[in-house]
Amino acid sequence: MHRALPLLALACSMAGCTREQASPSAAPQSDRADPLPVAASRSPQAAQPGTHLTIYSGDYEQLAAGADFQGPAPGFVLVERALKYTLKSGVNRISATGVPRAMDAEAVTLRPLGAGIGILSQRYIAPPKGSRDVLAAAAGRRVTVEHTSGGAKQTDTGTLVSASDGLTLALNDGRIKVIREYDNFSLVEAEALIPQQAALQWTVQSAKSGEGRFELSYPMGGMAWRAEYLATLVPGGGCRLDLDGAALVANRSGVTFGDARLTLVAGQPAREQRQREEFGYDAAASAAPEMQQMAGNVPQERTSGEYHAYELPGGFEIANGSTERVPLFARLNDVACERAYETTPEIGLWEPPQPLIEPGFNNQTGPQPVKSTVSLNKDKASALDRALPGGRVRVFDGRDFLGESTLAHTPKGAQIRLEVGTAFDLTAERERTAFRVDRAGRTMTESFSITLKNAKPIATPVLVVEPIPRWSAWEIVDSSVPAKKRDAHRAEFEVTVPANGEARVTYTARYRWAPGIRP
Repeated sequence: MHRALPLLALACSMAGCTREQASPSAAPQSDRADPLPVAASRSPQAAQPGTHLTIYSGDYEQLAAGADFQGPAPGFVLVERALKYTLKSGVNRISATGVPRAMDAEAVTLRPLGAGIGILSQRYIAPPKGSRDVLAAAAGRRVTVEHTSGGAKQTDTGTLVSASDGLTLALNDGRIKVIREYDNFSLVEAEALIPQQAALQWTVQSAKSGEGRFELSYPMGGMAWRAEYLATLVPGGGCRLDLDGAALVANRSGVTFGDARLTLVAGQPAREQRQREEFGYDAAASAAPEMQQMAGNVPQERTSGEYHAYELPGGFEIANGSTERVPLFARLNDVACERAYETTPEIGLWEPPQPLIEPGFNNQTGPQPVKSTVSLNKDKASALDRALPGGRVRVFDGRDFLGESTLAHTPKGAQIRLEVGTAFDLTAERERTAFRVDRAGRTMTESFSITLKNAKPIATPVLVVEPIPRWSAWEIVDSSVPAKKRDAHRAEFEVTVPANGEARVTYTARYRWAPGIRP
């Protein structure tokens, strides 16, 4: 019976397990190891100080869910580490062990920070990852195989010749033995041949002996962030609110980073998708701490290529499996806003290739919700004259929760509209009242009636947004209240519904198409 093979055996193939021999004329070499963060574990070892993480937004929800990823991990982070080694004059071999398997090993760069040091070569060594590779790694090596023959346990040691259709061994007495079924398999001298964890190795040329300083940088998956906003409406007349902004950082990289400097980038660069083997992620770990206000010590915003970057002061521990909450900007007080109500049928908008004359299209009738919205006025007179990274906005009316909405990356000066919930005391009902097609005149008309009811004790304005989806050339030819064109396929009507009463909006849309266009 085949059993699971010792995991240790696999890495031999990936490490290129050959004994390196220095050329007689080469300068003396030295091996120095500077451990990097250890791979995922229940109690992961923290990275050493001197780490800078540049974390990009995007893929946050996937990572925060804590799933086991079979391919490349979602998220994107650039890691920069300060390393130092004691070097000898001439050629040195240096290494960094315990590197995260989520890294893009092909993009790793080691940069000397002083003169007289050059990087001659770089190698990435991966740890074991499966029994198939163990057999491939063991070819040509001395192995010990335990198996059962005639009901008795036997042990054979020899050189593995082939691992196809059983194991073929060249025994010490010159015989070739084929073992069809085996119970146990191990490499002789495996500890000396196989790395215990992922590692990076470099061959470095140094002009003199002494301490050499380097900067190690690499991209990897497994980390992402998004903004988390708290908007609190201020009591009193008009609409004003206070806005708190934090960042949620999800770490499923398999590594804990301790005392790391953070730069959060609101942007998602294009990345080439490659099949790389990576860790599964253990999301069992820490709860997010409460955000602490940092008076006079807030992140600095700057442009980063096509994106916005936020450099956070101080150091942070970003534990593997955790979602950390960190301040994004100081509270913004007394931001101008506007509360409103809006109703619209849930009809997908698209650009039809020809006029749509089927009577059943756009005939969504019956009750429809009236949504409560909060819009933020972003202008120079407002306290919100800034760009906002994408994330979730939770809105409170004092201590009462109104709802939450998703905010996309919003540039400075753009309007922000948050849909926070369905109004309890406002209802709407839609009815199509007429539809007519005039093929000879190349027109069609369609009429609707929207009835609004208000159980509030005060008169309430409601914005009725209607899709005009049958063709791109349209106009409102008749309406009970003035119509405005919101965009290419929607019209809007503002109506005030009296207290404990109702109001009705009626309109007729007419479509036209040019000669040669066939509906």
